[in-house]
Amino acid sequence: MTPPPVVFHSLLRPAVLQILRAAGYHGARPSVLDAMTDLAARYLYHLCELTAMYTEHNSSVNNTPTIVDIRMALQHVGALLPERPMGEQMYTGVEDLRGLNEFQSWAGGSFNREIKRIALDGDDEATDYLNALKKKHSKNDDDSKYVGTLLGKPIEHGEVQVEGGQCPSIVNWEQQLKAVAERPPTPPEERRSQTLEDIEGVNGGEGSRPPSSGLSSIGDRSMAEEMDLS
Repeated sequence: MTPPPVVFHSLLRPAVLQILRAAGYHGARPSVLDAMTDLAARYLYHLCELTAMYTEHNSSVNNTPTIVDIRMALQHVGALLPERPMGEQMYTGVEDLRGLNEFQSWAGGSFNREIKRIALDGDDEATDYLNALKKKHSKNDDDSKYVGTLLGKPIEHGEVQVEGGQCPSIVNWEQQLKAVAERPPTPPEERRSQTLEDIEGVNGGEGSRPPSSGLSSIGDRSMAEEMDLS
């Protein structure tokens, strides 16, 4: 099986190729293309990390990112420039939206439309280049060819039954483990009484001696007398 980093690099590589083609480039060395793909992956990964960080700081209910979290991450990486310093904006009371407006113009502009045209290869019904590529290489519109792979839907295995033991399924076993972990600790008084009962049992109480094994029934008899050593 191909390691995940290689798979992700291979999936991002065509997107970088399409962006370069839309920008007017018609050829590049493989080493240069791999370097640009690695830079794009690092940039997107850093952007996702920042979005998760701002989501954790700003969200009080759940960890679902909002448009505010994404905008703060884009501002952090410098994607929404030019922009006046935040102190100057607070002093004047006017929010600088030049960088945000330019980003919106780029997203809906001719360059981004050219990237989409090249990526979809003329298929307006596809949502991204991967779906367009799958439709191109599939004789029908069924995705059963890719089921169970990285490009398709996962296989529905259903509930895994465990044979033998007290837990009929893995879900029940997991619930039992959680119940044991969430069980409150034993109070000190109860723990002390249990210890005293153990001590009394050791000093001769009933049930203190474990069940006798076969060897303990020999008693005081000598084993040499019972064995024929001739």
